[in-house]
Amino acid sequence: MAGAKLVHIDYWDVGQADCSVLHFSDGEIILIDTGPMRSPIVDWLQDRPRTIRSIVLTHNDADHVGALCSLVVAHESRIKTIFMLLDRPKDDPKFQRLFRCARAAEKRGAFKIETANADTVLWRSPDRKTVLRILHPTFSQLVEANSSNKASALIALEHVDSILSVWPGDLGLKKIAEVTSHRGINLLVGPHHGGPTDFKKTSSALPPSIKPERAFMSAGTSNVYAHPRPRYVKGLVKRGCVVTCSELTIRCDPHRVELREPVFSGAGALGLRANHSGVPCRGTFRMYFRDGTLVPDEFENVHAERISKLARPLCLRGGFRETGVSP
Repeated sequence: MAGAKLVHIDYWDVGQADCSVLHFSDGEIILIDTGPMRSPIVDWLQDRPRTIRSIVLTHNDADHVGALCSLVVAHESRIKTIFMLLDRPKDDPKFQRLFRCARAAEKRGAFKIETANADTVLWRSPDRKTVLRILHPTFSQLVEANSSNKASALIALEHVDSILSVWPGDLGLKKIAEVTSHRGINLLVGPHHGGPTDFKKTSSALPPSIKPERAFMSAGTSNVYAHPRPRYVKGLVKRGCVVTCSELTIRCDPHRVELREPVFSGAGALGLRANHSGVPCRGTFRMYFRDGTLVPDEFENVHAERISKLARPLCLRGGFRETGVSP
């Protein structure tokens, strides 16, 4: 991948789960989380084989790592490195099942398993202005974390002094603000599917520095956690953030959910595999990397017009959200 340029990022619709794929000019990809066991990413890679430079796991919950073993079984010869954390006791049965499938392939020489340490560089642009790296946790932060959520890796795509995209897993908002040094964020994934672990229903406020230009919520239609949380979404919107959800929930339009009527099928529009467990709002969402910035795909305004017609869209304060942006 030496000399490869970032082309675009796909923020996949994998239900109540996370999976993003970064595409590079040499045809290689980096996965940040894999989605659940039946993640559409597995079949997509069967359709479109790619060399996987890295699979980076923010933490070892099933909604972030569920498809790892399937990916290893189907594509171990194409994977170069897996970055993961020991974020729970090593004899935990769920962790052991996950680790054993990867370890068996590593013993065969298929790839290496590395720790997702802070300051690990995953990719750097030829001009060295843009870098994808892990910012959290350090060894000490991992030891001190009292839950897998607090141990979540935070991956950032940085360009010069700005942060273009952040993948924080289930890390809390206060820690995200601290780790990103209170820098501005272009696109924030979640965290925790739009239900940050330190943002309670009635008492919390957004940290002052959490004011991303965009946020992507990978919330499943039928999730039982009330994700995304309305106060969190409305707080972001009030700060000028464009919020995009992968799937529609009853909070925005119960009738369309009952009819299973998609708002916009992003995966189909982009020629990708669709997730079949929910009702797409945006579905899979793409951002192109252009001149040091991330630019939304060509379906941005189509989706914006359609969500303005929902019964009570959380992501709008009213009216049509015209972005005027095309890739």
